[in-house]
Amino acid sequence: MKKRSCVVLAGANAARRVREEGLNQNMVSTLVGASGGPKWLAISQLDRVLIGEFFRDRNQPIATLGSSIGSFRNMCYATASPLAALEKLEYGYINQVYDSEKPTPAEITAAGEKILREVLGEQGAREVAENPVWHSHFVTVRGRGPLASERKAVLGPALLASALANAVSRRTLRAFWDRVVFHSQAQPSIAFRNLSTVNTRLSPDSVCPAVLASGSIPLVMAGVPTPEGAPAGNYRDGGITDYHFDLGFQHPDGLVLYPHFFPYLVPGWFDKSFRWRWVRGGAMQNVLLVAPAPDWVAKLPFGKIPDRDDFIQLTTDERLKYWNQVTEAGKQVAEDFYELWQTGAIADEMIEVGSDQAPHKLALAMSA
Repeated sequence: MKKRSCVVLAGANAARRVREEGLNQNMVSTLVGASGGPKWLAISQLDRVLIGEFFRDRNQPIATLGSSIGSFRNMCYATASPLAALEKLEYGYINQVYDSEKPTPAEITAAGEKILREVLGEQGAREVAENPVWHSHFVTVRGRGPLASERKAVLGPALLASALANAVSRRTLRAFWDRVVFHSQAQPSIAFRNLSTVNTRLSPDSVCPAVLASGSIPLVMAGVPTPEGAPAGNYRDGGITDYHFDLGFQHPDGLVLYPHFFPYLVPGWFDKSFRWRWVRGGAMQNVLLVAPAPDWVAKLPFGKIPDRDDFIQLTTDERLKYWNQVTEAGKQVAEDFYELWQTGAIADEMIEVGSDQAPHKLALAMSA
């Protein structure tokens, strides 16, 4: 079997359908994008293949669900020129440069908004809000009480309290945060079963604020005050409640395609160290997850994919070189997925995840 730069993990129902029918875009009803900031650069080339080849000429409605950078990426899919939008996003994201070594939350927020405005151009927000095929769902959170504050001395302890409560149970997050989902159709195509959730209809005027809020990391970026049509409040990174998503949401009939930078899923931002909470195969019944292979990642500069610490640990020149190297290397991940899809080899090479299995352990074993 050919050594691949990507791994494909499939839940039981997804694996059965792919073996019986082959992989085609019509079986996919939902596209999911995770939080993770610069990590997405490892799969930006995969997004190009999905936009330009796999979903080319898509004319059946498809729901997209994203938090943080997943919202940024999925927004591009819903524009009239999605490849051009994605390329602008990648360029703008990589080439963030700040005058000081420690930019303020306001400066980082302004940079994020500038990137979004350049990606959307004059008509992009309307295209996203009114797209009849790509039904967008951007996840944000609205902080309660002190979590709505921009004062570090107030917000910091409130975040800590939220994290400590989450360590006891994810259900406690409802006391601290409301999940607010901005959706592009009259009725959302995605329905969450857990935590406190408010659904808000997108408008052309709320697309940029909603997507910006979806990626506004507390203490790193400023919150976004009340996007149009939403309940009053201060809106922040949707990854707090839905970092990689726990997959416990209702979606249209069909498969969930999940292009991801990791072969594992962490439910919420505060769950990164709680491996017993990571999503197991039972929740992946209808999910097809495509991610870079662990040994591909090991061969990258620094042996990892990009992350936010690169802004601190690397000089600007080092970071730019590294991030561009990763996006270039990502072409192999995209090409391998394309080959698996086009030749039908995906039916034999995908890894079926059993109900009690941990996806990341399977991916590591299969790529060794």
